[in-house]
Amino acid sequence: MKYLTLIYYDTFARFFSAIEDEVQKTAPSAEFLHMAIFPSGYLYMRTQGRKTKLLAHEVRKPSVPNTKVPEADREKIVKYHAVAGARHGGKYLSALNKRAQAYVNYWEEIVGSYDPDVVILSGDTRIAAESLQYYLDTAKHRAKRYFFEQGPNGTTIFDTKGVNANCSFREEASSLTGIGYTPEPANKSEKFKRNPVFRGIDYAVIAMLRPLGKLPPEWDSMSLGQYPKSKYIKCVRHGLNNTSKSAREILVALQVPDDANNIHHNPLNLGDTALLNIVLEATKNTKLPIRIREHPLYRRRYTAELYEQLSFSDRALLSDATLDEDLAKAEIVVTVNSMTGLDAYLKNVPAVILGNAFYDHLPGIQRADAQSVGGIISKLLSNNLLITKKSQPPASIFAEMRARHFISGHYLNADLAVPASAIAKIITSNINNGKVPH
Repeated sequence: MKYLTLIYYDTFARFFSAIEDEVQKTAPSAEFLHMAIFPSGYLYMRTQGRKTKLLAHEVRKPSVPNTKVPEADREKIVKYHAVAGARHGGKYLSALNKRAQAYVNYWEEIVGSYDPDVVILSGDTRIAAESLQYYLDTAKHRAKRYFFEQGPNGTTIFDTKGVNANCSFREEASSLTGIGYTPEPANKSEKFKRNPVFRGIDYAVIAMLRPLGKLPPEWDSMSLGQYPKSKYIKCVRHGLNNTSKSAREILVALQVPDDANNIHHNPLNLGDTALLNIVLEATKNTKLPIRIREHPLYRRRYTAELYEQLSFSDRALLSDATLDEDLAKAEIVVTVNSMTGLDAYLKNVPAVILGNAFYDHLPGIQRADAQSVGGIISKLLSNNLLITKKSQPPASIFAEMRARHFISGHYLNADLAVPASAIAKIITSNINNGKVPH
């Protein structure tokens, strides 16, 4: 059996090396070819003696394409980077468009020569993954596909259809009951100590190539600007001092701005201020304060318009509390598809989802759009809409989802034996048909 994998950084390389080792315990003749997007992943694989290629280098090589990619398809292939990197300007977008064709050319060459039996992709939306899927679809290649992503509460998602809202089990979740399942605490396994040299090399190479005009566009990320600290502090203080001191609040959980979930699974294209304004309008007949929760790694990195609006609002405030504190006061949580929606669900707090997520069909999750969100919130506040129609609490229902569809263990754990062996069992067996073995 031949395995073709797509990885990003050294952390991914470490995990996929463990998977390779587990596969070869039962199939010593198995071959792996690891395609690394960043130098850190490539160099880690080389230090471990693995067969690997650095994609950014490979796709620059001249080739004669047999698969001509129409412009509309090129735009789909690069959508994530085009949206996240729009602030780079037109030259960047043009380079991306050309890069899409170069990637498909390369996949045509490598898939044709290597002819993998199994392809494992990290994620499913960025240019390398999109172009590989495009070529496999176009060529009608026989390889079995799997998609890897970190899961919630110390788990791993390994699916045959995709990750996030593309997971194959998304709609199946509506039939879960939780009967016979006991809620499990989040996995607190020891994390491995990363060697900073590998990721440091990524940054060094990017810094060296950018002024030379030779930086691969898929590596080129521009940090989001920070809202001035003094104004940010005033914004937080304004909310604390000028909103009603209610024991209960409506919590609005913002998205990571450049995350794939916000770009690919946000059908209403809601930015931060648009989300806030939808909730303000939907709750105008209530007196509950609206608390805005940033992703903790992106504080001060949302739009200036959001912070300026919050600095003068008499109903909305910017949170400086912990997640547990915010959820303890939340009457309802509204989000596009943030994991805070799932956190709320597990604590029996009603969650209203305006986008698409792997968890949005769990019994009790309220899926809404701009027209229905007001009515749903009103019913929840008046207790006319149950959190769940099932007899089991949400935590038990999620425990069933976890047992059926997630793999225990996380790719950053110090000990990778459990998730690596589970994945090895899946990809070496046709019996389970890509499902998590029980």
